[in-house]
Amino acid sequence: MSVMKTIRSLLSRLIPVSIPRLVLLATLVQTALGIGALISWQVTGVIAIVVDFFHYEGAMFFLLASAAEIGFSYFCWRQFSRGESLGTAWCWIVGASVAHFIGAVLSQILGIESYLNPLVVAHVAFKPALLESIRHIGLILGGPVQMALLARGLWLLLRVYRQSKLFFRLTQSDWCMITVLILYTVREAWQVAALLGAGKAFNVYEATLWASNPLLIVLLIEAICIRRSLLSMGWGLIARCWAAFVAAIVLTALGDIGIWATWNGLAWPWSSITWYVWFLASGAYALGPAYQVQAFRSIAGRTHSKYPPEPREAEVRAA
Repeated sequence: MSVMKTIRSLLSRLIPVSIPRLVLLATLVQTALGIGALISWQVTGVIAIVVDFFHYEGAMFFLLASAAEIGFSYFCWRQFSRGESLGTAWCWIVGASVAHFIGAVLSQILGIESYLNPLVVAHVAFKPALLESIRHIGLILGGPVQMALLARGLWLLLRVYRQSKLFFRLTQSDWCMITVLILYTVREAWQVAALLGAGKAFNVYEATLWASNPLLIVLLIEAICIRRSLLSMGWGLIARCWAAFVAAIVLTALGDIGIWATWNGLAWPWSSITWYVWFLASGAYALGPAYQVQAFRSIAGRTHSKYPPEPREAEVRAA
C-alpha cells in the first residue's frame, strides 16, 4: 500500500495538472504536426517529409501513447482489491493495453525499415520478408487480440453496472453509429465473399483481420452502454472515461473504413485523412483510463483546483 501511495505522490508532483488534458493536447499537437508535414510535402514536392514523419515521430507517438495507456490502466487496476469484480475487469483492460503496446512496437518499430529498428541497423538477412512478417504480427496483436481482450473487460464492467441497477437507454445517435458500423461490416463481408467466389486466395494474416469489424461492433455497443449507464449519474470524470473509449472505437472503425475506401478507389486528397485518424484513435485509447486516473486523484483531494468534485463520490467508488 505504501508503494502505491508513493507512486500517487510522485504522479501528482510530476503531473500536477490535468492528466486527460495533457493526453488530449499531445494528441492534437501530434495530429497538427502530421498535417504540417503533409502540407510541406505538397509545397516542396519532397515526399520524404511525410515518410520520415510517420516512420519516426509518428511511430514514437504510437509507442508512447500505448505505453501511457498501459500505465494509466495499470494504475486503475491497482486501486481495486484482489478478487473485486471491477478490478478483474480492469485487469482485462490492462491486458488489452499491453497487446496494443506490443503491437505498436512490432508494427511501428520492428516491422518498419527505419533507423529506429535495430534489425535494420544490424543488417539482418532476408530483411524485407522478415520485417513484413513482424509487422503483420504487430497488426494482429494491436488489432483483433487487443479488441478481444478489451471486449472481455468491458463485458465484465457492464455486468457489474447492470447488477448495480445502473440501467441505460440508447439514443438515436447511438443506434446510428452502431448501424453504420454494421452496414460497413456486412458490405466488406459481401466483398470478401465475392472475391473468394472468384478464386481469390487469402493468407492467414488477412483472414485473422476479418475478426476486427465484428469485434469493433461488440466494443462499440459495450462502451456506449457503459457510458449511458453512468450518464444517469451526471457528466463526471467516469462518464468521460467511457466517452473516450467510445471515441477510440469509432475512430478505429473510421480508420478501417478509410483503408477500405482507399483500396476501393478513394481519391486524393481525401485518402490522406485516414492517415491521421489513427493518431486520434491512439490518443483516445490513452485518454479513457487517463480520466479514470484523474477521478482517483480527484477523490484523494489532489486536484480540486483543476477539476470540480464528482457530482457523486459513489460514482467514482463504484467505477
